[in-house]
Amino acid sequence: MTGAGAISTFASDPPRVVLTGTLAVDYVAAYPGRFSALPQYRGINLAVQLGSIERRFGGCAMNIAYTLRLLGNDPAPFVYVGHDFDNEYAAHLKASGLDISGIHVVDAPHSAHAFIFTDTDQNQFTGFFGGPGPTADFGIDLRRYATGVDYGILAPDLPANMTTAARALLDVGVPFLTDPGQNLTDFRAHEADELVALSTTLIVNEFEYVRLRDLVGDRLDALDLVVVTEGERGARWHSKTEGDGREDAVTARIVDPTGCGDAFRGGFVHARLHGSPVSEAVRAGAVTAAIVLEAAGTQTHGCDSFSERYRESWGDLPDWLPTSLNHP
Repeated sequence: MTGAGAISTFASDPPRVVLTGTLAVDYVAAYPGRFSALPQYRGINLAVQLGSIERRFGGCAMNIAYTLRLLGNDPAPFVYVGHDFDNEYAAHLKASGLDISGIHVVDAPHSAHAFIFTDTDQNQFTGFFGGPGPTADFGIDLRRYATGVDYGILAPDLPANMTTAARALLDVGVPFLTDPGQNLTDFRAHEADELVALSTTLIVNEFEYVRLRDLVGDRLDALDLVVVTEGERGARWHSKTEGDGREDAVTARIVDPTGCGDAFRGGFVHARLHGSPVSEAVRAGAVTAAIVLEAAGTQTHGCDSFSERYRESWGDLPDWLPTSLNHP
């Protein structure tokens, strides 16, 4: 990898990537109208009729891991789950070729759950239960598990878990991407400041960027690389080594917007691990985001069309991207 957040050598081939964050069961409901057309009251006191509801496998860490695996990498999720972690989800992960040795069942009744409501404009309202809380063993277990891996991704998690994970990966010499995501609403200023101080590379969406800027101010400018996704407008970035830039989104037939941000991160990290500059990594992320937008669910898509979609969207394939993917 070259540029900001660079990795000079790999300990393994394909590259092994540890991911922290959540494994969640998602309940995804479709509202057959527009949230913007709902009546406005003081506070939020509404009841709406839903058109459909589905139970799906999710969790940001697992969604990113799923895309990384499809692209030929060796993701190693490290997550805590409760006693309700079921065999069906475990079987799905095994069938997808994911290493589940880092999934720890702890003494808690529930794993993470997300309740996602989507309207016809693809606007979403999400309620999220984060699952097991911080434990004294989290950092110790992660240091042991992450020793010798090539890269890390800190997917959205409880603030204490994210800062503990950052310190653990720094202790064992693993560079990482920080992705606080929707959990930024739970960060206090000193927690956000600590996480940014421990980080070098950050991906957030435009709303999360504003929230984080409010919390830490110009401390964001000290990071090596900041990527800000902007939905249908694409993504922009600031890199200390490669300057500022912007790329458009990839045209997609939208089926379900859930998880497209996680897919972007999977494509982005895949490209960076294989030597791409930031601009091409952002393009790769745009391709995987489009692929997931066209699928119902966050772990149901395939990436066999990745190289073809990249060429269709951006022209010639870069040197780091083969004509077709060789799945491990």
